[in-house]
Amino acid sequence: MKNMSVKKIVAMIVGAAAVLAVAAVAAVLALRVDSAEAQQIALDTVGGGEIVSQEVSSEGLWNEYSYEIINGDTWYDIEISGFGSVTELETVSSQYPRG
Repeated sequence: MKNMSVKKIVAMIVGAAAVLAVAAVAAVLALRVDSAEAQQIALDTVGGGEIVSQEVSSEGLWNEYSYEIINGDTWYDIEISGFGSVTELETVSSQYPRG
């Protein structure tokens, strides 16, 4: 009888861990941003402009986005996480494109 109880407890723990893992993956998939959303976040952050280059890197279940944006005479390098937050922002004032 004692062994049966231990087996039931182990089965419940394994089942709960599986449910938590599925819930975590579902949350990541629901909360991540796509490329269009990331572009809009980047443009809103720098006050508009034109995206002159972009890069998407895959990080497991989500992507990370990097943009180079020109707005007037200011260039911006901005990185957006897979969840839509700005993780890096650099500005350079210049009339000429950077090389």
